[in-house]
Amino acid sequence: MMRWTRQHGGYPTVMMGASAGGYAAADVATGTEETVRKGWTAWGSPRIPQRYPLPALVADEWPRSRFRRHLHASIRYVMEEREVAGVFDASAQRTLFIFTARIRRRDGRVPGRADLAKLFAMAATRKLPWPLKYIPRYHVDPVVFATNLPETLHSEFVRPLTRENYHSAIEASCLVPLAMGPALQPTLLSPDRAYPDDARAVFVDGGFAMKMPMAIFEEDPRFRDMACWAATPRTLIFCCDPEGRLWETSMRLRDLNKHPTVTRAIADDALLVVHPDHVVEAGFLCFDPAIIMRTFNRGREQGRRLLATEHVRRFLSGETGAVGGTAEGAVGDTAASTQAGTVADTATGVGTEIR
Repeated sequence: MMRWTRQHGGYPTVMMGASAGGYAAADVATGTEETVRKGWTAWGSPRIPQRYPLPALVADEWPRSRFRRHLHASIRYVMEEREVAGVFDASAQRTLFIFTARIRRRDGRVPGRADLAKLFAMAATRKLPWPLKYIPRYHVDPVVFATNLPETLHSEFVRPLTRENYHSAIEASCLVPLAMGPALQPTLLSPDRAYPDDARAVFVDGGFAMKMPMAIFEEDPRFRDMACWAATPRTLIFCCDPEGRLWETSMRLRDLNKHPTVTRAIADDALLVVHPDHVVEAGFLCFDPAIIMRTFNRGREQGRRLLATEHVRRFLSGETGAVGGTAEGAVGDTAASTQAGTVADTATGVGTEIR
């Protein structure tokens, strides 16, 4: 998809995502698919954590957190100076949004290890029916970090993504508490400590607060101005749910498939959703290179098949009437049926907007 859009003059200008989707959005923002290959082919390699070791404080506190070591190192290896330069290249006119979740206790105390265990239990029960979900009581605030953010849009919940906080923002967005070690401290994301409510908070996986932002951008006054600034005529969504469900957050409390914003965008040929037509083989904590590359190659082959269809090419090129049939979708997951059949892709969860 990245190669095709670059070759045909329609490369995405706005990229956004949460969790692994935020990492994937950053891949797209570098401007080259080589970044994607770099990440997939190196994941789990023991030499990468040796090159970019965890800070001593984290490593000493969580010595057995293998996933955290690889996550921390992978982000810094994949996003080395060449890739970071691509993201912050002003001449490219690309904007990247990374979603994070700020967690605060209701009693004002700083979240500790027990709180991370509760948050992990919340994540572990997210797919269960509503009565069986574990939902502890915390303040969970979506905080978005964006490149090229105008000064007028800076706020407690919309912050600039800079070279200084770039790697930490991606790490925070991917960080499932406990399973991946300790949460990130606010000072890594906002060194100037300009936000008072950060003082007794931690940052974790962005999907906890905002996985698919369409309804939140429309309904929440904290993000409306930013959404207007980032608006694009066409939106391409990559997700990992084979059943095509559009969960607003990773807790799966609100399914956006029937949301008016989503159905209207589909009807107006303004939204195309890409998701797997199969169960993704690589699991949550997979380190097996063979499984990882089978997963990658299967998604890539689906991408090639999609690009061989007329309606996908027409959508990407901006022609009218790109999407036919009925479809429902949004940033993350969807049940999108079009003239080309079920839209499919790799397991990322990144929302890519195209101007």
